[in-house]
Amino acid sequence: MQLSVELEGDGKPGSIVKINFVEGLPFQYMKHMIGGHDENNLSYSYSLIEGGPLGDKLEKISYENQFVAAASGRSVCKSSIKFYTVGDYVITEDEIKALIQRSEVVYKAIEAFLLANPDACN
Repeated sequence: MQLSVELEGDGKPGSIVKINFVEGLPFQYMKHMIGGHDENNLSYSYSLIEGGPLGDKLEKISYENQFVAAASGRSVCKSSIKFYTVGDYVITEDEIKALIQRSEVVYKAIEAFLLANPDACN
């Protein structure tokens, strides 16, 4: 899989990150707005504001992630996800599960890219 990343802003809260996917996913791009980060707690937050799985029923999806130590020197990402719907739309449990599965696919794709390209973020 190939991807490219565009940054609008200085990388601080309020900046926009656009991830363009060339192949392998059911959507071509996603735009995230950076919420914030806490280096001491190894946590960060952002919102998906355009593209990806939003469709016409979701205004945005907000994520809060924290990395915690795990066995054998590994780490675990604990996530909290909040869905903001358009109008009076009520999201179903099945839709939430499907969106979470799509998020996992994206995380795995980005992880694979970063493992294959360790200098990509330097």
